Amino acid sequence: MNNASQAVLTAAPAPRTRVRHSRWRAHAALWGPRAIGIAALLVGLAVVLKLYVSGQWLFGVIVLVTVCAGCFVYLQARSSAWRFLFPGLLAALLFVLLPIGYTVSLSTSNYSSQNLLTFSRATEYLLTTRYMPEGAQRYAFALLPDGKRYRARLESEAGEVFLSEAFTPGKAGKPLAMKQVVDAPLDAQADTATLVRSVAVLKALVLQLPDGSVAQMSSLRSFDTSKPLYIRRADGALINQQDHTVLRPNHVSGYYETARGEKVAPGFTVSVGAAQFMKLLADEGMSEPFLKVFGWTLAYSALTVLLSFAAGLAIATVLSWQELRWRETYKLLFYLPSAVPMMIAVLIVKMMFFTNTGEVNAVLDAVFGIRPEWFQSPMLARTMVVIVSVWLYFPYMMMLCLGLIRAIPAELYEASALAGAGPLTNFTHITLPLIARPILPVLVASFASTFNNAGLISYLTGGDPSYLDTRDPIGMTDLLASAAFRMAFTGGSNFGLAAAISVLLFLIVALLALASLRLTRNTGRID
Repeated sequence: MNNASQAVLTAAPAPRTRVRHSRWRAHAALWGPRAIGIAALLVGLAVVLKLYVSGQWLFGVIVLVTVCAGCFVYLQARSSAWRFLFPGLLAALLFVLLPIGYTVSLSTSNYSSQNLLTFSRATEYLLTTRYMPEGAQRYAFALLPDGKRYRARLESEAGEVFLSEAFTPGKAGKPLAMKQVVDAPLDAQADTATLVRSVAVLKALVLQLPDGSVAQMSSLRSFDTSKPLYIRRADGALINQQDHTVLRPNHVSGYYETARGEKVAPGFTVSVGAAQFMKLLADEGMSEPFLKVFGWTLAYSALTVLLSFAAGLAIATVLSWQELRWRETYKLLFYLPSAVPMMIAVLIVKMMFFTNTGEVNAVLDAVFGIRPEWFQSPMLARTMVVIVSVWLYFPYMMMLCLGLIRAIPAELYEASALAGAGPLTNFTHITLPLIARPILPVLVASFASTFNNAGLISYLTGGDPSYLDTRDPIGMTDLLASAAFRMAFTGGSNFGLAAAISVLLFLIVALLALASLRLTRNTGRID
């Protein structure tokens, strides 16, 4: 045996060592994923517990189902085929289905700026409301350290000073007896930061004064002898201790109401079914402007798509001529509107339409002697919106048409030239028919996308001019998306009504998307 063979035999591990290593790798491969899965399960359960304790039970259920499904998929050998699909399905659930479901649930509620709280939170708010009865006193409050404990100091408006027995924060008995003293120095009183950190403990303090009255915290530096404004009866009704009126919860309107129907804020959220949708269609103050906004949205989308397609096709036809010089330069210049961020482009164009200082009116004044009020007249404002929208969209149509025209066989144009046909005949009999079928799904998809073009309206007109006969803020240039935004975040902040509009908008866009997919399937791929 030569030296090389001896070296190899010496370096090779013993058979027993190799077996031990292979067993260790097998155990690692078996228990490694299980350990990770168990750790993920424990973390997920901790998150679920925190969500449940905080009252977010719905999100807790979603997290629990997600964690259990993930553990099942990644820890079971028979579910290996789902390991690559699970992240995509989870993303679709969290970022598509969950927002859609939440929006639909909002559309069936009265959720608004006046009805933000749940029923239990609204009830708790009313029960914690206090009032100052006749003869009630207000005291200046200070917290005095006493070793590791504290004493509460109250001083009346008449200068009387009261001092409590020593108590430990969080362990103070109820109530704490107060004794009148000659004086209690304020030199060592707790600072504001300490009071802020202890505000939860201080709110729970009940200080009993020598005359038998009790004082509770009303602000960071004051206590008073106010009393709860409402007390709850066994049947759930609330009694006002000032005027003895009875409040009963109305789960239709979302308010506590008196016997005469007077509503008491704050309101609470309730399910109203299809009431928000019926409001859009049947309410006199809402149905007419909503239908107008819907009609204007359809007209805006149709005009934008058709005019931008016509402009893009016309320019693409010209740029497809081989004899045209500087074609690439023209393409770059025409494509520039799409390269500029929409917000900047729209704001610059908006300045051009200003009545007194805009370049558009300067040209019209020099040529025709007129200065139109683009932002005041409804017709002119809508015309301006369509012009700007077409200016932003036609470069995309131009580039798309250029690609489709380039795909047309040159032999067809050569045969047409031999037959004596001109450019117009080539366009109507060759170019337009051959690109109509592949571009139709794109036009449908573009029509659907313009429904959600709330950014253009927000930057250009803000929806103005507004309708004057509506309770909610709706403008004459508002699209459905921008109208929903204004209802949700301006005026009355009617989130439920805005969600109802969003659901209708989603259904319309979904139908258009299905139509586009069907057309794409019938016409084949667009390259």
